[in-house]
Amino acid sequence: MKITNLHILKYVVGLACLFLFVLNAKAQVNIETLRRLDSKPGWYNDLTLSLTYQSGNTDLLRFKSSLRSDYWFDKYHTFGIATLQQGEQGGKLYTDKGFIHLRGARSIIEHLGVEMFLQKQFNESILLRDRNLAGGGMRISALKQRADKKNTGLNLYLGIGAMWENETINDKGHGEIETSIIRSTNYISAAWRIDKRFTIVITGYYQPYTQNFSDFRILSESRFEFHVTKKVSINTRLNLRYDSEPPTGIEVHDLEIVNGLSYKF
Repeated sequence: MKITNLHILKYVVGLACLFLFVLNAKAQVNIETLRRLDSKPGWYNDLTLSLTYQSGNTDLLRFKSSLRSDYWFDKYHTFGIATLQQGEQGGKLYTDKGFIHLRGARSIIEHLGVEMFLQKQFNESILLRDRNLAGGGMRISALKQRADKKNTGLNLYLGIGAMWENETINDKGHGEIETSIIRSTNYISAAWRIDKRFTIVITGYYQPYTQNFSDFRILSESRFEFHVTKKVSINTRLNLRYDSEPPTGIEVHDLEIVNGLSYKF
């Protein structure tokens, strides 16, 4: 499909709308929200667990775990994340999803850096049997307030890039479908450390198919984290996913609220 000025205009408008959407959201994943605010050299690790159990009129069991490891060195930052979530209701599996993400970033100048990433993902609830991503782009530090003695500060980042996406979907109407396309991937992320204990991070992604801008995804996540101690924190995540062209029988949007306990070491 030929990309016209109209498509380019839609692309720019889409980015602008996402910007307004993220800044005005009071409670709206993505990888960007999971970034650490620490920037001192060294290793950082984070283990998060959450468990939901309900019995009586509804028998429900849901478990989610995630492990993250970061390494900071000079101008380089690398990290890896692995998550797994499973849930049963009435003895039947109703959710089964997980992903592994690896990313490396390098600062070029004070407000500009480059990054590359790899990701593997599955999500049975949206009929996603397998998704493989590889991409990269530029990361712009639009606002960075260094933490003062009270450890407060507001950071705003913009990301512009592209990624190769390979998907295998178990479509209810057309059977197994495999696609390999190039998507533009762009994000806006705001991280506000209110004080030593409380942090809010809000992030939004806009990912259109480069040859058909009516095929796009919007991913948004808000994370509210309260530090009980230096190592233990309680967090709440609000995730929103919108897919303009989902598989047959799947809703265009998903909303998820997750509460968890994290241990940093």
